[in-house]
Amino acid sequence: MPSREQTIADATQIFENAYYPSGLTSGTAWLGIYQTLLWYEPVNLLGFSSLPHIIDADKLRPASATRKPTWIAARPWQKRAQLFAGYLAQELRCSPDDLPTKVDLLMQHPSYLGMQRQNTLGIAFAGVIKHVLERFGPQQVSLKAEVEASHIFPGVTVPGRSVTPRIDLLARLNEIPRAIVSTKWSVRHDRLSDITNECPVYKAAYERIYRQHKRGHRLLFYVLTNEFDPARLNKMLDDSCVDAVIHVRKEAVINICGLNGRLTRLMDLAEFIQTAFSWV
Repeated sequence: MPSREQTIADATQIFENAYYPSGLTSGTAWLGIYQTLLWYEPVNLLGFSSLPHIIDADKLRPASATRKPTWIAARPWQKRAQLFAGYLAQELRCSPDDLPTKVDLLMQHPSYLGMQRQNTLGIAFAGVIKHVLERFGPQQVSLKAEVEASHIFPGVTVPGRSVTPRIDLLARLNEIPRAIVSTKWSVRHDRLSDITNECPVYKAAYERIYRQHKRGHRLLFYVLTNEFDPARLNKMLDDSCVDAVIHVRKEAVINICGLNGRLTRLMDLAEFIQTAFSWV
């Protein structure tokens, strides 16, 4: 089984070697993220053989055989996933039928075949985001993934989390915490409280421990996700502690899938990379 370090190294290499029709930039990095980590769910119903996993699988196919007869017409999320596939295929200059062979490249790597996706996905997502920020963001900021929170905020405890909570991605300027990025490819409805709980705890700890080093700065807290579910996204957006919710590709959510409304408050990954320069 590949180590955490090897998983990040493999995901980063796949990201770097991915196909970028106009070159790899801060504005096209999202294409590499999807090629590295996005996958397809088997559907085999209503004319769909498979669809990109942009939502819980039970919204793309019946959760059980007993529910299958109730699926007599294409469901809204099936249509959205199909639209998203068409959009991504267009951006990658391939046909929608060929798209499944262009994505999920990490889990198709021989070292990961047959492995459970969840842990590998979380590790790789944080690692690739770290790489993107290091490549295109401010060089004065140091970044570290999977940081034990107590090493940065001694004595900190986060309600509902393990006794050793970890920070997905920590940005520091001159060794002083500047920003925390909670990387969540998707967010289960029963885990939304993790974000609500950890943000105020880390900000309060920063005020207590680093007060003399602040120099007008405050700790920033971001959530970076590929979640498409409007209810979950809105809950994060409505959290006044969270400074911004960033999506891998905002346009895919609000324009392609038509989930605009309050979701226009999302920040796109490319915009976030530019925002990182304000940390300096």
